[in-house]
Amino acid sequence: MSLWSAGKTGTPPGTAQRSRNPPDTAALNGAVGGNRRPSGRRGCQTHELFTEDHGHATVYLPAETPLPPAAPATVRELDLPARTAAVATHTGPHDDLDLTYGAVGSFAARHGLRAQNIVEEVYLVGPRDTGQPERWRTLVAWLTAPEHT
Repeated sequence: MSLWSAGKTGTPPGTAQRSRNPPDTAALNGAVGGNRRPSGRRGCQTHELFTEDHGHATVYLPAETPLPPAAPATVRELDLPARTAAVATHTGPHDDLDLTYGAVGSFAARHGLRAQNIVEEVYLVGPRDTGQPERWRTLVAWLTAPEHT
């Protein structure tokens, strides 16, 4: 399975609000083509995006086919290494997603797991799937260093 990425975007310091739907998402959706709605959208963010209000984010999608030659220049194939993470499922609107991040981060700290400065989100059910926020489900993964290192 391929992963298609919208590339890395930075949020400059002092930005009033982080977008939950970065601008490059439009290019990624365009690469999917036609009227198909992309599902399984995912994102990786550095911790600074949350703690300091600036940092880097990458939005990506699993894809069943290779990236088409006509894809926008900002979309590329992405190869992610195997990862180890503490994971929780957030249910409901994203307004309090930070509470789930806090719970996962606390779990990691209590169990002596070393953070890798990256978190991932997998949108199992979200705004693109239903207008009923109470049905949204988001996996929150706090990436940790593998125990054998």
